[in-house]
Amino acid sequence: MNILLATPLYSQYYDAGHFWLRALNQLSHAVTVWDYRLDRKPPPFTKYPDFILVLKGEGLDPRSLPSPRAVYWPDALERTPGVEETLRLYDKAFTPVRPTPDWMEWLPTGWDPAIHKDLKVERLANTVYIGTANSDYKVKTMRVIMPELLKGNNWAGQYGGIGSAVYLHEYVSCLNQAKILIDVHQSPTVGLNRKFFEMISCGFTIVDRVPGVDEVLGQDLSSQVSFVTPEEAKWLIRHFLEHPEEREELWKLEKEAIKPYTYQAAAERVLSYLRL
Repeated sequence: MNILLATPLYSQYYDAGHFWLRALNQLSHAVTVWDYRLDRKPPPFTKYPDFILVLKGEGLDPRSLPSPRAVYWPDALERTPGVEETLRLYDKAFTPVRPTPDWMEWLPTGWDPAIHKDLKVERLANTVYIGTANSDYKVKTMRVIMPELLKGNNWAGQYGGIGSAVYLHEYVSCLNQAKILIDVHQSPTVGLNRKFFEMISCGFTIVDRVPGVDEVLGQDLSSQVSFVTPEEAKWLIRHFLEHPEEREELWKLEKEAIKPYTYQAAAERVLSYLRL
């Protein structure tokens, strides 16, 4: 199948499009990448695509694209007023956000087993958080937790953060440096971010209890590794540092829980819903 993948792959080198492209290739599809932020028009084709998958696609007019066309929109709709009208123009819209609008399909993802993994190195740091300081919720949470390693944009000079962003393989290497990985979302009401899956595949992870955590991990496991307040997170960190055996057992359960959420599985599901 000829697939057009519209994603800012080249203008944003840490874009999730890398993983979607690899997943579609693994499924033996021929994929052409269109970075819609660099080029206003899609590339010419000797054979027109059988299917178009748009990752986010801000600024695109779906009516200019032939069907079948689908979109994966990772952000909460309230962050971009007016986007719903555009997203409804696709044949299918997918999102990791909970609660999910009835006209969208819930599709949390993702991780790639060949990239996001335990590197089997000694974990010298106790805790790590990687992410951008782009919300008061994150900043206030880090102020209380004070992770030993804090990396990402806009953290320089704050709470021990060194301010350097890390991506792709460097990101995976950094996650492998710590005993406990911390995932904090944009806000406590959005759905799961992709870091949730990437972190768990690299190391034992505690996570703020956003919508979707219970569904992926199951309520029992979620109640043991998730937190509502930063103070709860600090307690979890202290507890699991003192009980490494329990930490390892729970990590095994976490890894088992995320198995169905690889990018390849997500790509298969997108194609399945479109009956391709």
